[in-house]
Parts: sequence; C-alpha cells; structure tokens
Amino acid sequence: MYEKRTYRQNMGAGRFTSISLSVQESDLWIGWTGSVDQAQLIKAATALVRRLRLELIGHPDSRFLTSLVPLAGHDYPSELANAMQSASLRAGTGPIAAVAGAIAQAVGKELKQKFSLDEIVVENGGDLYVDVLKPLPIRLFAPTSSFSGKLSVVVSPSDCPLGVCTSSARIGHSLSFGRADAVLVAATDAALADAWATAGCNQVQTKSDAQRVCTKLSSQEGILSVLVVIEDTLAIGGRLEVCTHDEQNPIP
Repeated sequence: MYEKRTYRQNMGAGRFTSISLSVQESDLWIGWTGSVDQAQLIKAATALVRRLRLELIGHPDSRFLTSLVPLAGHDYPSELANAMQSASLRAGTGPIAAVAGAIAQAVGKELKQKFSLDEIVVENGGDLYVDVLKPLPIRLFAPTSSFSGKLSVVVSPSDCPLGVCTSSARIGHSLSFGRADAVLVAATDAALADAWATAGCNQVQTKSDAQRVCTKLSSQEGILSVLVVIEDTLAIGGRLEVCTHDEQNPIP
C-alpha cells in the first residue's frame, strides 16, 4: 500500500537534483549533484532496485526475510544479503531489520560510481545513505514527538559515506517491540545503522531507558551518533554535531 512521504517535502531543495522512484514496495528518493542524463539515471536505478529485490526474494534460506534473530553466520551469493547478515549479527536483529539501509547504500554506491556523481543521497523509507562534499544537516522526523523537525544531525564530508537510519515504534509499518517515538543512528555503514536503530528502538520501553540505550548504541563500533526520543525525553550520544533550528526557517 502506498504511503505518502510527507517528510520529503522540500527535501534537498536548492542543493540536489532529485527523483522519486517506486518499484513495488520499494519507494526511494534519490538526490545528487553533478551532470548526468536524468533519464539514464532513472533507467539504471530502476533496473538496480529490481535486481536487488529479486536477490532477496530468491534468497536460498527461507528464514532470511522473516527471522527476528540473527542467522548462523556464513557468506551468501548476494552482496546485499551479506551486508544485511553482517549488520544483523552485530546488532542482534533479524537480517530484514537492515534491508532499507542496505538497499539505499547499494543504490547510492552504484549510481555514484556509474555516473561519476559529485554527491548522492538515497532515502529509502526514512533511512538514508549519504555521500556528500559539503556538510549536510539531516532533520529528525518523529511526528508523534514535539522534537520532530527541531533537531538535525550534521553529516560532515569527512565521515562520508555513511548511513543515517531511524526506527519508530509509533509510525510506519515496521515491527517494533519498543515504545520510542524515534531512535536515529548514524553509522559508517547504512545497513548497520538500520539494524542498530531497530535494536535500539526495541529496547526503549520507558523514558528511563532513553539514556541507557543511547549510551549503549553510541559505544558500538562504527556508530557515529545516536538520538533517542520517547515522549518528552531526548538522549543524544556520539560525536556528530546536533543542531536545533526554527521550523519556520527549515534547513535542507
């Protein structure tokens, strides 16, 4: 079922050329800088997303897309599946917890290389792969919280490429065992950011859990920053700059 991506309004305006791309359940926003034939990019991106989806649908292990816990570690014939598997083993989730970030990353890497793009941002269901040459603020989207739209994690070019992923127990269709309005994780790998965001969200049951979960996630290898929001409580960890801004003057 299609869900309107209201958070995409004005996303990247004035900085990136962008498209939105839907292939069955996959719905991506792709923004870039650099000279490229847009029609060719759309064609390549569509073919790539279809191939990635087929890799997962045809996965030889029937548990891969349904397991809620890590599967026994071994190599798969698909680079995408291996990225999801590796992330799930580290975060303690099922592989599917990393799927949105993993697909965003696979698409971003291939398109940037194929078309020699200067910068690229791929958003897939609220999870992002970012590879930029100038600082880029990523706003927190948590519409059930008063913090939504008022905080941004600032991605530095020196940390790119990286993933910024958010999990919520309050919005979206993803399964969650927690109660957080949002757990945002920035990490050196988008699949890992996605899996840890899910794991962190599962562990937030009350406001008293926010700082504990934030501290735990911030200490994990590869994680750069964490935001945990539950009701009127906010916990911030990691080393990326977090800035506030007036919603009347939004930053891209």
